[in-house]
Amino acid sequence: MIDTRLQKVNGGLSFEIIQDGVREESEWWYVPVVATRNGKDIPREVTINIYANIETEFEDEHHVTVLFVPAVA
Repeated sequence: MIDTRLQKVNGGLSFEIIQDGVREESEWWYVPVVATRNGKDIPREVTINIYANIETEFEDEHHVTVLFVPAVA
């Protein structure tokens, strides 16, 4: 579900969830994500708003708290 939502982001960005790093912490999910454009890592400042919007959507629509953590490939 999260993979599908990240793939809907436009602007030539690609996202890869680091599955081995995903874990549940009490009432929220910790999800490390590598964001790239044209094969190069994207600075955290570029993705922070994208992640925040999707986190809010999941909270509102699915009642699931997700914390995206920028990771490096």
